Amino acid sequence: AALAKAILEEGAPARDRYLRFLSRGSSQYSLDLLRDAGVDMETPQPIEDALSIFEGLLDELETLMS
Repeated sequence: AALAKAILEEGAPARDRYLRFLSRGSSQYSLDLLRDAGVDMETPQPIEDALSIFEGLLDELETLMS
């Protein structure tokens, strides 16, 4: 979610970071690769953002089901 959000908001620079992240494979620790791509998993922000998106999807599902 964090990588997609960055690409939508920042455009080409975030896309380039994401492609660099993919091209590195498992050459470094995952946390380091994600940090270089713009996602710091040592903070709560990426998890909070993902949960917020999930909550929105659940709200949408509840609306569709009623």
